[in-house]
Amino acid sequence: MPYTDLGPFRMYYEEYGEGEPVVFLHGFTLDRRMWTPQIEYFRPFYRLIIPDARGHGRSDAPVTGYGRGDRVEDLKRFADKLKIDRFHAVGLSMGGSTLLGLALDCPDRLKSMTLVSSGAAGYDIGKKISKIDRMARERGVETARKKWKDISLGWYGPEQADIRNLMETMIDEYSGSAWKDARRGNYPKLNDMDKLDRIKIPTRIFAGKLDKIFLRLAMILHEHIDDSSLSIIDNVGHMLNLEAPEQFNRELKVFLEAQAGAR
Repeated sequence: MPYTDLGPFRMYYEEYGEGEPVVFLHGFTLDRRMWTPQIEYFRPFYRLIIPDARGHGRSDAPVTGYGRGDRVEDLKRFADKLKIDRFHAVGLSMGGSTLLGLALDCPDRLKSMTLVSSGAAGYDIGKKISKIDRMARERGVETARKKWKDISLGWYGPEQADIRNLMETMIDEYSGSAWKDARRGNYPKLNDMDKLDRIKIPTRIFAGKLDKIFLRLAMILHEHIDDSSLSIIDNVGHMLNLEAPEQFNRELKVFLEAQAGAR
């Protein structure tokens, strides 16, 4: 599978299928493998493009450039390299935040966007993340990684061992580059929350009913993005594409089909 040179680093990505392009963006400390349940389902219908963000998965890990603005620029350069003028996009958590940034900066690039357990610049998710950042600075990346795994994986019981194992593998293989970045915590403070009304792109929003941090944000996004629809899935948390793949895939397919031929 190929790499593309974005200048500061090489981005790894995988492609499957043919048709209208759909770009999938993963969450923080994860990588392209989190979309495994979506690949086989959607590849007969679309051209799936699934990159690893800088510092994640098989992509290179430069020493800096991990702000939200950098991720948006990476996505624009990546699409340019692949000669994709407009595309559908699906982003979870950090990936959703990246899509919001692109929707605000370059709305003409997106045919539609799907926000899954999405983050957003300016939304307060509490002190857990800042505590882990401080832990990485003071006690090292591996200590931060262990704490991050405690938070991320504690949700999954024996009946969800496959999800836990996949996530643990991705987190273990994460470079830790954002935690090592000397600029971490000092990037420009962005705020999407007071700009959401500007977004006119067809938007599908997914949230897990048990996702205590991001469910509220999903409802705010739906309230302020005019052309949006919201799906709250019962009995799942943050990683709903893994926890409820059948329902997620089915509802996402209906949404994408409704956007067919969007210009």
